[in-house]
Amino acid sequence: MNKKQFRKKDSLWKRYGKYYKWKLLRLREHPHKIARGFAVGVFSGCLPLMGLQFLISLLLAFIVRGNKFTALMGTWISNPFTYVPLFIFNFHVGKIILGFFISNQDLQFNWQSWREFAQMGTEITVTLLFGSVIVGIVFATIAYHFILHLLYHWKKNKL
Repeated sequence: MNKKQFRKKDSLWKRYGKYYKWKLLRLREHPHKIARGFAVGVFSGCLPLMGLQFLISLLLAFIVRGNKFTALMGTWISNPFTYVPLFIFNFHVGKIILGFFISNQDLQFNWQSWREFAQMGTEITVTLLFGSVIVGIVFATIAYHFILHLLYHWKKNKL
């Protein structure tokens, strides 16, 4: 038997991690610009505007002079596996900060009160957007410092 057949295969996540690590290291831009791009991508990924997150991240990367590629990478904080937990968390943060109390009983639809339902929809939307912006700012700040630290560490150790 050949020894190569017995070699342990890397996991899919480990291979993706190595791939994106090398993609980040080969970017010929200043680490701050790369980190700014990733941070605005994470911010726009926290917004509940599926389909527009890529465009928003590109626009914000242009405004803050961040790397556009890493901005697109950062939007993947919200993906089909994380949409629901992320937006529930954003909604609860918005509820806490704005002081709204919307119970599960309030979310039940009452056919006689279309106006109340529309008003509740507005409150839910505003709460979700506000919570998303707050969570996006916090996550983007963390992502900026994390990516900046990783880049300096990787380049210092020449990995």
